Amino acid sequence: MAAGEDMKVVTLQESSPEYRSVEQAFRRTVPMSRIKIKRLQNVHLRRAYEAQKKHISDKNAHEGTTVEKVLYHGTTQDNCDAIMKTGFNRRFAGQNATVYGEGTYFAVNASYSAQHIYARPTVEGSQRIFVARVLTGIYTVGRFDMKVPPPRDILLPHDRYDSVVDRMNNPSIHVVFHDDQAYPDYLITILGT
Repeated sequence: MAAGEDMKVVTLQESSPEYRSVEQAFRRTVPMSRIKIKRLQNVHLRRAYEAQKKHISDKNAHEGTTVEKVLYHGTTQDNCDAIMKTGFNRRFAGQNATVYGEGTYFAVNASYSAQHIYARPTVEGSQRIFVARVLTGIYTVGRFDMKVPPPRDILLPHDRYDSVVDRMNNPSIHVVFHDDQAYPDYLITILGT
């Protein structure tokens, strides 16, 4: 990025290794689609995300757990600019559901995020799905009434889980409650007809 530039969106060339890597992961669950991939670079969001990553890593250092996962988030075309500029905002929780709490939802499989209820098609039929780095840390099963993750120990109410999931065994949904726990890395557009 150029000096003084806070945000940049770069369309990836289909022949690039970076494109192929993102495409390959996406096509594991969404095989039959024409797509376009853009890399997102936002200095302020990335700094905040890295600070949160350090905090969660330090807090959980003795646990030996994976702090970060690459997950998917389907959205509308109208929400894309806001997410690219200001990140994922949990204050919009509830637009689709809050089954596991009032946070921002991410899916392990792109096919889940590509459902029309999440990645609502435009008039032309195109859909938008973010590939995000998400700080899942140590998690537990969520509930609809959660505004923050629950305490890990009732005797230590300020030591909370980092996120919540749909199920502990092989979770397919992760929910975070802190806006800086997710960074929008790529925007995939599924091209309409």
